[in-house]
Amino acid sequence: MADPCAWTIPDPLCCDSWAATAPTIQAAAKDFAALTLWAATGRQFGLCQIAVRPCGMKRCQDGLGEFWGYDWSGGTWTPYIFNGMWFNCACPGICCCDPRCQVRLMGPVDSIVEVSIGGVIVPSSAYRVDDNHWLVRTDGDCWPICADLDSDDGPNVFVVTYNRGTPVPAGLLVAASTLACEWAKACTGGDCRLSSRVTSLARNGITIDMVDPSDMLEAGLTGLWDVDAIINALNPYRLKQRLRIYAPELNVPRTVTSP
Repeated sequence: MADPCAWTIPDPLCCDSWAATAPTIQAAAKDFAALTLWAATGRQFGLCQIAVRPCGMKRCQDGLGEFWGYDWSGGTWTPYIFNGMWFNCACPGICCCDPRCQVRLMGPVDSIVEVSIGGVIVPSSAYRVDDNHWLVRTDGDCWPICADLDSDDGPNVFVVTYNRGTPVPAGLLVAASTLACEWAKACTGGDCRLSSRVTSLARNGITIDMVDPSDMLEAGLTGLWDVDAIINALNPYRLKQRLRIYAPELNVPRTVTSP
């Protein structure tokens, strides 16, 4: 995901000046807070609705073509791991311990919005989602073996629309509202808790050393203890983005980005 999706930030609970803040500044403050905390927590929270054009898969026990692994890998052997050893799928057996008909979606899949084949909506009772990735056909039919990616209208045009991602935790949204409050105060010239670039302060014979704000930013923190507590709880290892596994034998569905 390129930006936070479905971050519905509530109005701050402990921000007396929020009600008097202009709506445009409130909106900008929430946008700032959402983007900042989305990145600070590893870009892993938020539900984005996307439409993809998958390529259908069938299992190897369904016929000669599948027997040799053609539908899995386009005419090559299909590797799998069993008991720590690599094998090639060339016959029915351990490599076929999966549903007969499934396609892989880029996960995590939160919910399916719509599945259509040739412009006809497939009822939700005809499929399920396994492991937040696999769209499994359960009504005895199968997904198109060779989906038509050259056209937007035809019997083999296969489109899956779904919500991808992980819902934003309620506590993270509260932290975002706190950060939005402090940003709005800074924007309007009020006193706020956001750190400036001052690293030490001497007054009345007392010197106070403060953490360099650049160090906090590099660590993915904001300087607000209540906000940073949520960041540390949800991203303790300072991940920059969600971990990924690339499997060359798996088809990656084409994402519809326009229109």
